[in-house]
Amino acid sequence: MTKIKRYCQWCDDEFYVYKSQIRNNGGKFCSKSCRMSYRNKIDNPAWQSEVRLKISVNHADVSGKNNPMYGKKGSLAPSYIDGRSFISGDVWRRIALANKPKRCEVCGKEEEGRRLHIHHKDKNRNNNNLNNLQVVCARCHNNILHPRRRDSLGRFIEGVV
Repeated sequence: MTKIKRYCQWCDDEFYVYKSQIRNNGGKFCSKSCRMSYRNKIDNPAWQSEVRLKISVNHADVSGKNNPMYGKKGSLAPSYIDGRSFISGDVWRRIALANKPKRCEVCGKEEEGRRLHIHHKDKNRNNNNLNNLQVVCARCHNNILHPRRRDSLGRFIEGVV
């Protein structure tokens, strides 16, 4: 199989392509990056008048002050939870922190944010019943509820005590 020398329509670099690719209307660009750059600058379908009309009819303008969430920050933002403005993490964490006080249930220390862990009492992560979830500080979680062996430098090693 012989390759044919071609020049990229976007960057004018020389490249080689099989005859079959040329027959299938290919072999015009040296890379996918050049093909997409060409499409976005030269032949972008969103620039066609009928496509622009469909986009404008089907999409409400929610940019800037038209957005109902515009300017809402911190505790006023709808996704605010536990001092963080983005709901992330595991389901059980969100359930426990939304319904329980932000203090360790073992030692009573008050903590904030990621210093609080959520412990499953029955050690089943699928059982997210509020009675099964326990808010604990990282120290109690790692040393009391899930004790593990440590090496001479205090680093965790495999196995449970």
